[in-house]
Amino acid sequence: MARKVRILITGANGYIGNCLSNFLNKKFDVYGLDKKNSFNKNIIKCNLLDIKKLEKILIKIKPNIIIHLAAQSLVDETINQNKYYENNILATNILVNVMKKCNINKILFSSTASVYKKNIKPLRENSKLKPSSHYAKTKLVCEKNIRKEKSLNSIIFRFFNVCSALDYPILGELHNPETHLIPTVVYKFLKKQKIYIYGKNFDTSDGTCVRDYIHIKDVCLAIEKSINYLLKKNHSLLLNIGNSRGYSNYEIVNFVKKKIKNETIIKFANKRHGDVSSLVCNSDKARKILSWKSTNSNMKKIFQNEINWIKKLDKMGIKRKFKTYL
Repeated sequence: MARKVRILITGANGYIGNCLSNFLNKKFDVYGLDKKNSFNKNIIKCNLLDIKKLEKILIKIKPNIIIHLAAQSLVDETINQNKYYENNILATNILVNVMKKCNINKILFSSTASVYKKNIKPLRENSKLKPSSHYAKTKLVCEKNIRKEKSLNSIIFRFFNVCSALDYPILGELHNPETHLIPTVVYKFLKKQKIYIYGKNFDTSDGTCVRDYIHIKDVCLAIEKSINYLLKKNHSLLLNIGNSRGYSNYEIVNFVKKKIKNETIIKFANKRHGDVSSLVCNSDKARKILSWKSTNSNMKKIFQNEINWIKKLDKMGIKRKFKTYL
């Protein structure tokens, strides 16, 4: 019997990594790396900066493809810049070098939509780049370093706003504190807590900023199709992964309000530094090349899955801290 394709996911304890591991494990042999401890026996504790340990793991597992999700991903300009350099640029360079040493030549890399220059029009892969945060700047450096490695076949994903939860098993994001919009607004409506919307004078139809939200299941499907693509093809891709449809903060608040029907105080506050009016992608390239569609990224499914996940966490007695804003 032929051996299953082996997949190694870095950052396997994270939101995308955890969901992806569960999504892929019936079709592939899935292993994970994370610098934090895990109850999952297939997730090995390893900091990517530990070259010797990383090399031993890759020699032992012999993955066909590595999905590199590990990163310093919280966008916070108060964090020491060295953290972004070490956990993003240095860790990626080490991983790539160890891959080459171990004759592993296929990698999927998680980048971000925040590498693009501000633009109210839908963003394509060839749109102008101008990252503003330390996080985005280091992600763009990682992209360039991976793409210049001619011995690697890579797919680089520029993810837009990944959100919601898988429906089976029910599994979603668990940050502490939580800073993302979707889990914050759903949680606060469920708990009847005050919500602040930052900014009401953006250049949008209702004055609140517009973002592109992509369901975690659609992200997992795009990655699965990319694995199959890399197994057959010997060239690299750069792909936007998003819904190609924008929703404003006010739209989202009103949608959840109608769905949950709890009375909650909604207030406006001054816009935050660096917030742009609109950030929406054009993902035609991924649709055409991968035959992929964002079929799960409608608001009804996004919020129902998020509600199910929050209720599951409540039953498990897991407490979370949430920022007061959207």
